[in-house]
Amino acid sequence: MAEGRQGAVRVALLAEQGERSEFRAFLEGEGMEVVLDGGFCLPLPGVLNGAEVLLVNMSDRPDRNQVQDVLEQSPVPVLLNQGGIGSSATWQRRLVGKLQTLANRSEPVTGSSVHHSRPELRVVHDRDNGGITMPWLVVLGASIGGPQAVARFLQALPGDLPVVLLLAQHISAAYQDLLAEQLDRCSAWPVAVLGEAQTLETGQLWIVPSETHIDMDRDGAVRRCGRPWDSAHRPDINTVLQRAALTFGRRCGTIIFSGLGQDGSLGCATIAEYGGFVWTQSSESCALAGMPEAARRACKVELSGTPEQLAQMLVQRCQSGSAHIN
Repeated sequence: MAEGRQGAVRVALLAEQGERSEFRAFLEGEGMEVVLDGGFCLPLPGVLNGAEVLLVNMSDRPDRNQVQDVLEQSPVPVLLNQGGIGSSATWQRRLVGKLQTLANRSEPVTGSSVHHSRPELRVVHDRDNGGITMPWLVVLGASIGGPQAVARFLQALPGDLPVVLLLAQHISAAYQDLLAEQLDRCSAWPVAVLGEAQTLETGQLWIVPSETHIDMDRDGAVRRCGRPWDSAHRPDINTVLQRAALTFGRRCGTIIFSGLGQDGSLGCATIAEYGGFVWTQSSESCALAGMPEAARRACKVELSGTPEQLAQMLVQRCQSGSAHIN
C-alpha cells in the first residue's frame, strides 16, 4: 500500500490483476494515493480503506448487474473507466481531472508524467444576494432525445467558461451514472451525478438525481433532500428550475432541449420572472419538440437554435464581460 500523502486524492481501484500495477504507478505518479486495489468482486470491501473515489476499470466488461451493484454499494463516487490509462497526455489529463472532481477537489494534483494545462475548477468572484459569492448557473432540461442533444452542446462548448451546468434529464436512476460517463467522455466538461452535498463550481456539469429532491443554498451548495419528486417526472424539471430561480435570481438561466410533454414550462416562466434567461433547442433539430415548444408558449424565449448554436451563444455571453449572463 502506498504511504499516505498529505492532501493526496485517495483512490480505490478495481481492475484486472495484470492492469493494477500500471494503474497504481500512473496514479501515484500523479500525486494520488491508491489506498486499495483489487479485482472486480462483490461485495465491496469495508469502507474502501478511506478512499474518496472508486475507479473501476471496465476493460473486462462486467455485466450491467455487476456494475449496478458496485454503484449501489459504493460509499464514495464511482468513475467507470473504459479507456484504460491511454497513451495520450490529453486522455491521461482527463482521467486525473475526473478523479479530482469526483473527490470534490478543486486544486490540481501535481505529478511527474502529465502537464495539467486545463483550467482548475473555480468559483467566479462576483457578488450578489447580500455580498455572498455566487456562481452563474445554467440549468439544462431534457427528456427523450436529450442525451444526444446535450452531448452535441457540450462538444461545442469550451471547458473554461465561468458557469456551472446543472442537467435535469428524465432518466431512470439506474442509468444516471452511465449517462454521466458517456457525457463526460464527449467534451472538456467533467460530468458527475450530484452527491449528498455538493458545492457548485464553475467548469463542471452536475446531473440532478432522479430519485430525490434537491435543495439549493445561497452559498452555492446543493444537497439531496431524501424525499422523492412530487410528480411523475424523474427528476421534475419544473421544480429544479423554480428552486434555481429562487436561489440564483438573475444569475440563473435555462436551456430546454428535446423532450416530450410540458415539464419545464412552468419553471421557465419562473426563471424569466426572476430575471434569468430562457433558451430552447430549435424544433427542427429536436427528436421531439414538445418541451421546447411548451416553454415558448409559457414565457418569452430569448433564443432558439441547434445545440451547437446555443453553445456558441453561451460562449459569447460569457465573453461579453457583462455583470450577468442575460
